[in-house]
Amino acid sequence: MKICPTVQCYNHIKVFALDVVTHSPTQTYQLGQQLGAMIREGDLICLCGELGAGKTTLASGIGNGWGAQQIVNSPTFVFVNEYSNTRGGRLYHIDAYRLRDAADSQSIALDDLLNEPHGAVMIEWAERVQEVLPDEYLQIDLVAVDDQTRQVKLEARGERYRQLLESIVIRES
Repeated sequence: MKICPTVQCYNHIKVFALDVVTHSPTQTYQLGQQLGAMIREGDLICLCGELGAGKTTLASGIGNGWGAQQIVNSPTFVFVNEYSNTRGGRLYHIDAYRLRDAADSQSIALDDLLNEPHGAVMIEWAERVQEVLPDEYLQIDLVAVDDQTRQVKLEARGERYRQLLESIVIRES
């Protein structure tokens, strides 16, 4: 796994980012585990990418690293899966693929989930609900290079997520 930190500016706001290349589904899953171990209540993780980019593999790793007691799989047909861990936490895993647009997010009570004080939220296909997301979150864009290799760009939107990404850099150095 190769990790390269960068700082970019969007509308005069600095965004800390990491560019990661994983060379197998196992490495993508392990990156997710590392992220999941750092998730806490109130966090929002947004996964973006085309079909087959590795969103669900990464999400499974995030859930495992967070400590989900249930098997983490894509909630495509139910929209939202809720997982628990032994610490009493909740992780809400949303699949926005079947939502037509951000207005459709009301049908799955996205606002309520984003404001849940005792849970974290992870959204696959987050680009479909971008308009209703808060200002601060961790955006993860995945691109399939070939059958095994993924380019993963992690962008910290806010101080909490910058600290989270810096922890990854420190751990990998």
